[in-house]
Amino acid sequence: MRDFFSGLSFTAWDVVLALAVIVAAWLCARYARRAADRILAGVRVPDDLRRAGVRLTGYVVIFLGVGIALSLLGASIQPVLAVAILLAVVAFLALRGIADNVAAGIVIQTRRPVRMDDTIEALGYTGRVRELNSRSVIIETADGRVVHLPNQKLLDNPFVNHSATGRNASELQVRIGGDAADGTPELIAGLLAQTPGVLADPPPRVLVRAVEPHRTTLSVTCWHRPSDGAAVVSAAVTALGRRLAAPGRPVSVVAPPPLPALVPPPDV
Repeated sequence: MRDFFSGLSFTAWDVVLALAVIVAAWLCARYARRAADRILAGVRVPDDLRRAGVRLTGYVVIFLGVGIALSLLGASIQPVLAVAILLAVVAFLALRGIADNVAAGIVIQTRRPVRMDDTIEALGYTGRVRELNSRSVIIETADGRVVHLPNQKLLDNPFVNHSATGRNASELQVRIGGDAADGTPELIAGLLAQTPGVLADPPPRVLVRAVEPHRTTLSVTCWHRPSDGAAVVSAAVTALGRRLAAPGRPVSVVAPPPLPALVPPPDV
């Protein structure tokens, strides 16, 4: 502190001038905050980040004004600069993670790879986007959990946006006892076309995967809106199970298809 106050030699006019500089800095800080607020709002910076930027702008202007006033009074400005640099380094190290998330949040909200109400799968979680802020993307999973996905990690890792194209595909496996290859794919496609929620474009696809002495295995794909997946699959399984069943002919409809067994079972 001695170095800071050493060399102080000023007159009454110097004090008046220093006070005038501080008042001018305070007024300039007000206008600088307003200008920063307009600029940040114009580029659609998130509200919390915009408020922080506005405050920081005001502090910088006032700090410069105080430094100029002290220099007019003959104070050494080097200690002030040293303290400012030290605080800046500490703030950078402490806020580096926050700054990364804020920068990634700006990218997300300007490039829009994720939008409100999109269903996304990222970092081991799947859910609907409920909020986008400067730090994280907040999703709600199907079981009601709320998950905060950090913006930086979301951009640094692969993620799936199930709502990007406006439609999703669901796959079912149909196993019918006996030989059901002839005419059965067309029957299944027709049943799916009448199922509520199944899209007509692309149309349902039915492929015969295996024909065995005791059963026929078919792979069924239908398209629906991303938010209707569970309801459509449930309706499709119910419709196919009821309409394909016949006396003495077992039917199994499974969604999603099970993994192939090492040894195929003899029954459906």
